[in-house]
Amino acid sequence: MKVLACVVSLALAAPLATQATSCGRFPRPGFDDADQFRVEGRYANSQYGYAVSLPVGRVGHDAPPPASNHGFGIVLSWTPRASIYVAANYEVADDDTLAKQEASHRQFTRQDAHRVLSTKSMAAQLGALPAARLIARYECKGLRGLYITDEVVALSDDRSVVYTMALLTTVKRYRKDKAVFEEMVRSFVLPGELAP
Repeated sequence: MKVLACVVSLALAAPLATQATSCGRFPRPGFDDADQFRVEGRYANSQYGYAVSLPVGRVGHDAPPPASNHGFGIVLSWTPRASIYVAANYEVADDDTLAKQEASHRQFTRQDAHRVLSTKSMAAQLGALPAARLIARYECKGLRGLYITDEVVALSDDRSVVYTMALLTTVKRYRKDKAVFEEMVRSFVLPGELAP
């Protein structure tokens, strides 16, 4: 599943074997320590061919080299936990359509959450790519309040790369955090979209 692959490959969290390690607890404490690679201003990833701008004053982090170069995450709040992550991964043949990506997202949400209250999907854009926007509202085991995952997923034209941008936050923070997230989604570009 691509969301889980992004989480593990970014080294933003401990293994997601149980609900207690991920739902409402992502990313792990220390993910933004001084030894992590800092991302500010504009992030460009030549390996997967995309770029994203960070809002002024926001700092992202990724695992330091030589760790895999998939993307980065931004902590919006530690208590309650709220974050944005941006990632790209090479696609595998069994999830090569947006519909299959949506199904994988729903399955991951059901496995991770204590109780899923609602899911919604709609057509979206990520740069020039058609995308799916997937929003889920759920409860996390052992935590109070309601959580939201708002994720935009797109496949490269040749279906070899999955691009993911996701907001993980609480219902109470959603309106404010969504504005930051949508600003970043609008900034996503592929190399062919960059101004000369």
